[in-house]
Amino acid sequence: MMPIYTGKTIADAKQAAATDLGVNVDQLTVKVLQEPRNGFFGIGRRAAKISAKPATQPQSVTPSVPAKSATATPPASAQSTAAAQSAASQPTAAPRSAAPQPTAVKDGDELDPAVIKARHAANLKKVRTAGDQLVEYLQGIFKTLGVGTVPTITRVEAHAITIDVKTPEPGRVIGRHGQRINALEQLSNVFMNYHGAPKTVVMLDTSDYRKRRRQALHELAQRAETEVVASGQAVFLDPMPARERKQLHKELEDHPHVKTYSHGREPYRSVVVAPQN
Repeated sequence: MMPIYTGKTIADAKQAAATDLGVNVDQLTVKVLQEPRNGFFGIGRRAAKISAKPATQPQSVTPSVPAKSATATPPASAQSTAAAQSAASQPTAAPRSAAPQPTAVKDGDELDPAVIKARHAANLKKVRTAGDQLVEYLQGIFKTLGVGTVPTITRVEAHAITIDVKTPEPGRVIGRHGQRINALEQLSNVFMNYHGAPKTVVMLDTSDYRKRRRQALHELAQRAETEVVASGQAVFLDPMPARERKQLHKELEDHPHVKTYSHGREPYRSVVVAPQN
């Protein structure tokens, strides 16, 4: 099996292989295993990967056979007898008994609590590790935007993480109608998926924006309900993230005179509040 080498480009990987093997690049036999990719905003970036070996291999040397001794070789029957006696004189190893393996399943196909606890701890570790990388990634983005921030992880769960972006300019982090912070939140979800913590829900917050936004959505639901009941016409709200749409659906799900449903495609999906009948 040929050794594997990586680099930012195929040429870099070839040069690394040539240096390691002590030959020129044009003296290599190369197989490309993975093409490099830049990714999107650094997400999904991967290096070039090749396997390589020198194009000309040194010829294998056949070991010389020592000359036969002048001493006569004992007959085959004598050799067999001696081998049998030698084997009989060796102590017989006791057969190994297979070590009992822990099982993850108990009666009724229920997972062992210890296994559940171990899996939960492993998920927390994956989310925390990817979250630390996400903090550095967000710092780089805000630095490029010219906004001074200190993103800090405030909550970690098996499939969720909350990051509070501390800044003297929260308005520039939030953006118009929350567009910037919501866009960065979606980008953060993709980042976590690419860095070993799939299906992790990321919440970005700054200056208690999410708390204030929940209160604003509660008031929006009440106004929309009043308007629909008074006019008998459906009300189309502005596009918003899935978490905010879920809150509006929850706010009005038990109302006897209105119903809600989502309309459109991401990222322009919105909530419609309509008459019940």
